[in-house]
Amino acid sequence: MRFNVLISLTFLATFVAGRAVIPTDGALSPCSELEALEGAAEKLWGAIMFRSSNAKKARIALEAPAKAEAKAKRIEAAQRAAKKYKGTTNLPDRKTTFHVPGAPATPAKPARTYTGVDVRKAVYEGHKEADRIKNLSKTKQKSSLLKPFHNRLHEVPRPRGAARPLKNMKVLPNNARHPPGKEFPLYEPGSTTLGPARVITQKTKQGHTTVKGVVSHDQSRQPGPGYNDHFKVKGKKH
Repeated sequence: MRFNVLISLTFLATFVAGRAVIPTDGALSPCSELEALEGAAEKLWGAIMFRSSNAKKARIALEAPAKAEAKAKRIEAAQRAAKKYKGTTNLPDRKTTFHVPGAPATPAKPARTYTGVDVRKAVYEGHKEADRIKNLSKTKQKSSLLKPFHNRLHEVPRPRGAARPLKNMKVLPNNARHPPGKEFPLYEPGSTTLGPARVITQKTKQGHTTVKGVVSHDQSRQPGPGYNDHFKVKGKKH
């Protein structure tokens, strides 16, 4: 198979160059003809690989500045997010747990338990996402995982439950002291899958971010009134 490819390359090269030479009877012995053809094919193959290698190196060199710039931007974005994270107040203790009950009738909605570490990661990722989308159009911002949170009244409150998801959070229209919060989803523990819980943050009048709490949908509810209501997930300290 390899020999046939080499022979084909040899004849292709000679015809493309406009100087194809067809061996005549008696000019060379069959073995010599084959050796000559194979040698020419080897040289041609080497030239092709050399040019391919050079082209690859040139492409890598051409792409290097753009890749370096993109990497530098990612590092800068991570540093900005880290700075905002360090300035965030009311972060939960890392060992605190947040339990979200499952839906017994729906196996796809099992109970989940998150830790303070999971909440802190979501806060940091929320800062990164806010930095990423800050210059995007409103249309593109709507597709982001970072959503505004208005702490609206429940459509279907729980018996003897609070009227809103977070009692200690005030949101007033067009009021800089009580702006809408932000919600960012928590990932499943040890996974990259998004779960039902959200961490809620809000800007203070001093301009920094504070954690207002963790909320989740009631997984036992079916589509209909109250399906999208958010309820506070209380943290349990250990």
